[in-house]
Amino acid sequence: MEEILKKMEEMIGEKPMPQVLFSKICPEWIPRQIEERKFVMDLPEIPEKYKHLIMIAVSAALQCEMCTEVFVKIAKRRGVSDREIAEAILTARFAMASTIFATATNALKWLVGEDK
Repeated sequence: MEEILKKMEEMIGEKPMPQVLFSKICPEWIPRQIEERKFVMDLPEIPEKYKHLIMIAVSAALQCEMCTEVFVKIAKRRGVSDREIAEAILTARFAMASTIFATATNALKWLVGEDK
């Protein structure tokens, strides 16, 4: 357990607090977290850099400040540039903003009399 948490700390550059706390409650989950990360990162079709950028964009879109910060720190340690990270965040912002139109489509149809 301690070895896994130490690896996580080295990857991030600081203690992974949610995992540290969770290890005290449900320690058997911690190895699974690392296995799932390894599984995803070892899938061959999407390059590692893109996976890091996806994780940053998704966490930003989900408004998880801690996750976004952690994924940015990991990406930086893996060689992802500041500009690439910024573009991933801007892409997530655009995708989130675009969902407003999809969400409002039925209301807009009603407003223009096309709801039938």
